[in-house]
Amino acid sequence: MIYNERPTELFWRIFYVYGAVVLIGLSLALAAAPLILIYYYPVPWLIPLLVLVAIGGFGVYWFTNTFRRLFWKERNHSRYEMTATSIEGVTYRHEPGESVEQSFPISAIRQIVFFPAIVRKTQPSPTVRIGRPTVEYTPMLSIMTKDDAMEILFDQRDLVAFDQWIKSFHEQGIPLFYTPKELYWIGANISTRRERFERLSRPEEIVPFVYTGDLVADEQTAATNWIETHGLERLKEGPHQAYYVKQSKIMKWSFFGTLAGIGLVVGSMLAIASLT
Repeated sequence: MIYNERPTELFWRIFYVYGAVVLIGLSLALAAAPLILIYYYPVPWLIPLLVLVAIGGFGVYWFTNTFRRLFWKERNHSRYEMTATSIEGVTYRHEPGESVEQSFPISAIRQIVFFPAIVRKTQPSPTVRIGRPTVEYTPMLSIMTKDDAMEILFDQRDLVAFDQWIKSFHEQGIPLFYTPKELYWIGANISTRRERFERLSRPEEIVPFVYTGDLVADEQTAATNWIETHGLERLKEGPHQAYYVKQSKIMKWSFFGTLAGIGLVVGSMLAIASLT
């Protein structure tokens, strides 16, 4: 049995190109504008605007690296193959250090854990609680041995293939487990493969997954069982929630930092103007 990762949908590939052009272009414009302005109007009080050159330059560097990883991933797709005796796979991930090539015998598999992964999330600003978030999920399998785990991220368009893999593991008598916690978010780097392995190795993080052939109903049953077993409050304890709290703090400090920076630049310009 083979699973080949699909390319990203055409809409999002076009969006990546458009986003790269716009964001890198805006960063270049931010870096170039002060230099052009000072070139044509060489007055001392414009010197503080040079700080925008550094900000724009950093933006070019950051966005270039971000989109370079996205385009690299579009050229490299994960592939997994399971035979009667072994499983092997080549995993490519957006996150640095998470791409890996693995192979181990079927007999070494201790358990399979199924959990929802976040494909993308459109959410309200953490600092302005308006609107409703839209979250797209896709199934992810952690095929765990004693010391390691192979993770297969199935595309939303490949639920039939996901069902076939789950069914195959079930028929081989390999224990199936489930957690409703969101442990992986594509590109967000909310947790590493090793961190997920250690978390899913703990009995208090998972519940048995009973496969009946109806994945939607089976997942709902497992999610209900998890909450009844471990409690609703513990569902909020995870890398996704920690990441969101961290991003909220970053957004707030960035907002105040931006205001302070604007005030400092304007104040410097006025002070220099008054002295010259």
